[in-house]
Amino acid sequence: MTIDTKAPDAVRERVLAAACDLFTTRGINTTGVDLVSESAGVSKRSLYQRFPSKDHLIAAYLPLATDRFMAGLIPPEDSGLSPAEKMIEVFAAARRASGEPGFRGCPVLNAAAEIPDTAHPMRGVALSYKERLQEYFTEQARAAGAAEPALLAEQLAMFFDGAMSYASVRNEPLPDTVTTTVRTLLAAQSVVLPD
Repeated sequence: MTIDTKAPDAVRERVLAAACDLFTTRGINTTGVDLVSESAGVSKRSLYQRFPSKDHLIAAYLPLATDRFMAGLIPPEDSGLSPAEKMIEVFAAARRASGEPGFRGCPVLNAAAEIPDTAHPMRGVALSYKERLQEYFTEQARAAGAAEPALLAEQLAMFFDGAMSYASVRNEPLPDTVTTTVRTLLAAQSVVLPD
């Protein structure tokens, strides 16, 4: 039997969707593969044929969960927003998302908190997403004319992680001051701010 590796694997996609929902709502450590396979409507054997271990499933789930999460925060290129407005909008969108029912914060931070093992396969995935966000901020800071784009991007990335933790720990929406703080960081870097 020949398997077409280019054809979509419906079972794999169902397992990933179930893992994404369960890991996000219940947590990674409290969700077993039995529950994932049951929720996906597949046998554990089918699950393990696609993901040799729960660690592999976690590493595959994290990009999906993070892409979904970031898609709601990063404005599209054709948004019509200036680079400064795009940086502010990431935090404004995070503030809106933090007020939604079921908000669980940043999937990368949640995974890192649950799995402290630095050799775990998800660590590389987590780091790549954090680097991508910081690179996004660097690009926007450079385009906005920041005095030190890399420094501003680092500050915004750290503030983003702090804001996600703030909302998660308190189980409440981010306050208005989140965008005020971003505007202050941008102004300190000589970025011209929108009114």
